[in-house]
Amino acid sequence: MAPQQSNNQTMLIASLIIVFGFAAGYFYYSQWAVPARVPIEPPPIAGRDDLMTFKNLKIDFSILDNKKYKALEIFGESPVNPGVTGKKDLFAPI
Repeated sequence: MAPQQSNNQTMLIASLIIVFGFAAGYFYYSQWAVPARVPIEPPPIAGRDDLMTFKNLKIDFSILDNKKYKALEIFGESPVNPGVTGKKDLFAPI
């Protein structure tokens, strides 16, 4: 009868370890695992509307009338033609 009693005691100890493990995990994650808080509060949403600064925006296009800008020339092809590159079948032998 000793082996039966030893088997019951082993099952009891194993189940107690599992129950205490779940309880410890629950208490650990419920009390100490708190989401990180932002150390600096973000500004309010209403303060982020900066579009009024562009209300009286003036763009100076006088650079396009400059003689140096108009003297610029395109050298070579535009757009560039890459020609034949790479292999048609990547898995084909050389």
